[in-house]
Amino acid sequence: MLSVKTVGRRSGKIDPSPEASNAWLHTIGQLRGNKGICPRGVYKFKTFEEANQWMYRMIARSSREILP
Repeated sequence: MLSVKTVGRRSGKIDPSPEASNAWLHTIGQLRGNKGICPRGVYKFKTFEEANQWMYRMIARSSREILP
């Protein structure tokens, strides 16, 4: 049988209410605008590494567009 070890505890309280989640999502939406991370479509890659590199480029590109 495996034993469970607790390494640390959360220091802050998390509000699990839908209102708190909606407020957070609204704030993120205001920061990002209506643009997504990557263009819509179906993408095929030969390897997971190639897909990860492409996704990192898309995230970096979208971040540059929202920062002044």
